[in-house]
Amino acid sequence: MYKEFFAKAIVSLSAAFGIVALSAFGAGAVVIDFDSSEVSSDNAAVAVTSDVTLPAKYSSRDLGYVTEIKQQKYNECWAVSGISVFETKLLHEGFSVKNMSFDHLNIWATKHSNGKGWQRSYNSGGYSHTALGYLTSWQGGVEAEDLGDFDITSGITSDDIDTGLAKYGTTAVEYLNKNDTDAIKRAIMENGGVYAGYATAASCLSTNRISYFMPQSYSGSSINHGVEIVGWDNNYSRSNFNGSVGEKPKKPGAWLARNSYGNYNSLGGYLWISYEDKYIFDDRYQPLYTIKSVQEIGENTRLEQNEIYGATFDIEIENSNEVAYINRFDFSNGYNTLDKVIFETECKNADYTIYYVPDDYYEKPAADKSKWTRLYSGTADYAGYICADISDYTLPLGYGSIAVVINTEQLNSGLDKTDEEYKNPSLGTCEWITNGETGEYVLINDTHYGDSYILYNNEMRDLLDWYKQENNDNLGGTLVIKAVTTGNGAEVTTLGDVTLDGNVNITDATAIQKYLAGSVEFSEVRKLNADVNGDGNITVADATAIQKMIVGIQ
Repeated sequence: MYKEFFAKAIVSLSAAFGIVALSAFGAGAVVIDFDSSEVSSDNAAVAVTSDVTLPAKYSSRDLGYVTEIKQQKYNECWAVSGISVFETKLLHEGFSVKNMSFDHLNIWATKHSNGKGWQRSYNSGGYSHTALGYLTSWQGGVEAEDLGDFDITSGITSDDIDTGLAKYGTTAVEYLNKNDTDAIKRAIMENGGVYAGYATAASCLSTNRISYFMPQSYSGSSINHGVEIVGWDNNYSRSNFNGSVGEKPKKPGAWLARNSYGNYNSLGGYLWISYEDKYIFDDRYQPLYTIKSVQEIGENTRLEQNEIYGATFDIEIENSNEVAYINRFDFSNGYNTLDKVIFETECKNADYTIYYVPDDYYEKPAADKSKWTRLYSGTADYAGYICADISDYTLPLGYGSIAVVINTEQLNSGLDKTDEEYKNPSLGTCEWITNGETGEYVLINDTHYGDSYILYNNEMRDLLDWYKQENNDNLGGTLVIKAVTTGNGAEVTTLGDVTLDGNVNITDATAIQKYLAGSVEFSEVRKLNADVNGDGNITVADATAIQKMIVGIQ
């Protein structure tokens, strides 16, 4: 059967004073807050639909769901706004938040010493996805007071920052449709705010700097800018939009944006953006998103994940109604109660089932589904990061996998594969990204064999092999499947049982020898079980002690 990997369509725009890159986060996302650019679009103004359940005016600011206004120093509006959306959600849910650091996110999203990560410096622009990866991998946010003396100009790098300071973690994120303004408004009411982008130009700003409108006819230079939308007013007068561009909206109505320029106007740093603005919510700034759920990160909580940069692309398999996407983890760290499974998909309304998958004889996820344990079934009610609450499943100690099976059979019922509405089973991956014009890397992902697998047509394949064979891609990607687990931490289970199979035999002694040779790594539980002689070190003496145990010599 024909199988195809859907390659990324990477494009770029020439800029008036530099290059603004577009990459294939779906239809493409521009660098935010990067440089001035000539922009053009055939997109019509966003239509405002009616809904009797929505008020004519709403403000999360008025309800106290915001922290103090922030002021960006460089080109990090994307970081300020991403952190602001997170803060607003936390306050909306009743958590105590003071002022989270966007500097921490900014430095986290710079190039690592091993060459991996976002290929940017602290004064470069970023993407809508950048903050999403940070938040969904629980690298932050971090309260500014917990960072202490933190100067991003001091030469600190992403290798140096502490990513264990986050007190709260993002568990679900919804991508919103720019044309469904009712859904955007409901998201603001339910979650506090929405991350959005638009193109800003001085001539489109009102004389008092509190109202903004870029008409469809505008063709001058602009700067890509990210904000948090925290409210709206259907009756905001069109006469307020008196920028030198000389054109007003046809109808009243505006979005209330929490900006990132400090307290620069009479609204305390907030801004009204017309419903009819040319680029508000435009596809180039996707994803337009809201944070649906968060949780406190307790001392006994751990997030198992194989990537930290989040989903930059959704992979699909053609001509298949069902695909199993699988991430393999080492569940031998003492956190063995599965609480939640988080995964990213843009396959809205598809059915999904989550399984625990044991290893086979070859230390890979078992392809035989009769050996799998079903944990949860549901429907992806939205595109984005889905969170499935698991009923405290006890994970077997050792290596095992979490499979998310996406099924589109019911979703595609009555459709032909050539129909535009037809959907292939898809799931998010953390992939490399390049600038379509220069060819330079924007993100270099950190991939490893044995992290991710796919199963379809009864064939289990390592995802990196699949990338190479199907798309001639040597960098590949990692599936965005995460497991929230709880437990009490590492402790000895059975002394000498290094492989955690419940027995002490020659394979345990061999495992120690492989560890000493540097060919394998041990979790904390494995290390504790391997220290047979109790001297605090793992040496060949422990392997010898296991061999003596096997033959009955104490």
